[in-house]
Amino acid sequence: MLSQTAPAQGAPVTLKPAQKASVDRMAIVVYIHYVKKLLDMASVENCTCFNVRRVSRVITQFFDAEVRRHGIRPTQTPILRALQAKSGWSMAELSAWLGMERTTLLRNLRPLQRDGLVRAKGAGRGGHVELEITATGRAALTKALPAWRAAQGKVVATLGAERWSTILSDLGEVATKLKAQ
Repeated sequence: MLSQTAPAQGAPVTLKPAQKASVDRMAIVVYIHYVKKLLDMASVENCTCFNVRRVSRVITQFFDAEVRRHGIRPTQTPILRALQAKSGWSMAELSAWLGMERTTLLRNLRPLQRDGLVRAKGAGRGGHVELEITATGRAALTKALPAWRAAQGKVVATLGAERWSTILSDLGEVATKLKAQ
C-alpha cells in the first residue's frame, strides 16, 4: 500500500519490497506533480478568435452528427448550395464568396469531385476553372437538406431567432470592417 503522506514535489513513490514481489517483481515508480498556482487564462478566455473558433467547432460537430449520415459533411454543404444556386462559379469567385482560401476550397472540393458531386471544367494552375454541381450532387444535397434544416432549427432555437438575427448581422459587420483594414 502506498504511503498516506504526499512526498515532496518530484520525489518518486516506490513500493516496499513485499509489494514489489506481489507485482511480478517489477519496480513501480510514480511521480506526482503539483501545480503551485492557478493559471491565468484570461487572455485566452477573452480572445475573440479563440472563442469564435471554439464555438464554430462545437456547431460544426453538431451539424456533422446530423448531416454526415447522408454522406455530406457540414463543411461541404455551403459549397454544394452555392454551386446549386449559381452555375459556372470560378474557383476565385467561389473562394471569395465563401471567405475561404483557394487552397482550402480545393481541399474541400477534392472529395466532392471524387464522389461525383462536383465537376471542374477548364485548365488548372492559373487557368480559368469553372465549377458545377452534378446531378448526383443535387440528389445528395436534396437528401441531406432535411437533416441540415433540423440542425439549423435546433441551433437557432437555442439562440432565439431574434438573437440569431442580431448575431448574424453583427458578424457580417465585423467581417466587413476587418476586411477593410
